[in-house]
Order: sequence, then structure tokens, then C-alpha cells
Amino acid sequence: MKWGKKQTGNETNENPEVLEEGEKIGPDSNAEIEYELHEWAGETRLVLDQLLILNEVPHVWQGATLVVREEDEQATDQLIEEAESTSLPTLESDAETIEYETSGWSDSEQTSFSSLLVRLGIPYEFNDEGGLVVQASDEEAIETALDAFQVVNDDRPELDGLDANSLLTEVFVSCDRLRRDHRDDTGVGEILRLTPILAQHRPPFGIEANQWDEISKRAIDLVELLSEGSGDEEEIKSQANGLAEILRSMT
Repeated sequence: MKWGKKQTGNETNENPEVLEEGEKIGPDSNAEIEYELHEWAGETRLVLDQLLILNEVPHVWQGATLVVREEDEQATDQLIEEAESTSLPTLESDAETIEYETSGWSDSEQTSFSSLLVRLGIPYEFNDEGGLVVQASDEEAIETALDAFQVVNDDRPELDGLDANSLLTEVFVSCDRLRRDHRDDTGVGEILRLTPILAQHRPPFGIEANQWDEISKRAIDLVELLSEGSGDEEEIKSQANGLAEILRSMT
């Protein structure tokens, strides 16, 4: 890949950006080095950015131009070589693709997930709208990676397996009561007690994050119907029945 490098003075960064480490490259910095990386693939720049962060090299991006301090030139040159040598799988031109919505992700989340896909050898690219584009043949691998990534980045406390099974059984029992009688005092009391536990814990091992979050969302919706009086008998019973059937399918 081609790239250019030039030295600049302090005047190039009148509006410095804040870095991941909280440092700045600004008017008070020493001379800076600019790396023109416009011909690089966006994924390769993401790899380089991750390497710079991991090696604590202060830097900013001005579009596809990387700016570092002159004192970090040697370290940056080495990391650029490392990024260039990284074998990045690319999407096949004639392959069927699918897109995942990731426009709401932070830059750090996008960079971390990109690094995960590189390690897994899964070809991908981000389009102009911020969507993650992958080959349809890799859908299962992407779903697994997304699920693992979501769990790793979930800072909620985890339930152990026994507690999770017990919790889901209790939720099922309360829903089973409510789909029979929407005013069942025990069913109402239990779903009100159990729903915050569901929502405040991350998925236990063996249960997919999306499935756990769907159960939590349905339980929250049911609690809202019961608490606010906004749902009639049939609506409450239908919501309880839907959640019960999801839980039944997991056994």
C-alpha cells in the first residue's frame, strides 16, 4: 500500500482533538508528523488506530491523515508496517452480502469489533451509512461474534447458571398464572419482583444475549401493562402468553 509522510509545524492543529488517553496534540506540541493514508482501506486504518491505542501513542485523525508527535515517529513507522502486514480478508466482489445496523455504535465499539473480526478472519466493511457489511455465507459466524461482543461489553452483573434457571422458571410460572387470570395476585406480585432482576443482570452462559434481552423487554412491557393500567384483560393475557411460550421453547 502507498502512503506519504511529512513534517509539519505547530500551526496545523489550531483546534486540537482530545485523544483516547485524554492527551492532546495542539499548539503547545512539538513538531508533528502527518501520514497520508488515503489509499488505505478503512479497515486497515482501523487496525492501525487500534495498534496506536494499545501502544499508547497519542494521535489524531484528520480524515484519512494520521497526525502524531515528532517524538513518536519511529514507533508510528513500526506500527504502520505492522498494520500493513496484517492480512485483512476482503469481501468477494460477486458474493451475496448482508448489512447490520451499527450506526449507533461508538468509535471505540466499532474499532473493538473490527479487531475481533480481523482475528476471526471474517471479511467485512463499513458502508457510508455506518452499516456493517458482511458476506451472507458468514452470517452465522457474525451472529456468534455479535452475541459474544455484546456479552463482553455488558457491564451488568452475571447470574450463575442455577440462579438463571430458577429465575426463568419463576418467570414462566408467573406468566402462566397471568395468562389464565390477569388479576392473579401471586402472578402479578411475582412478575413485578422478578422483572428488575432480569433487566439488571446480563445473560448467563448458555443463553444468547439477544434472547435474554427479548425476555427482559417482554417482561418489562408486561409490568407496564399491569402497573399503569394501560392494558385490558386480553392484552395482558396475550403479553403473558407470548413470554411464557418463549420460555417454554427454551426448555
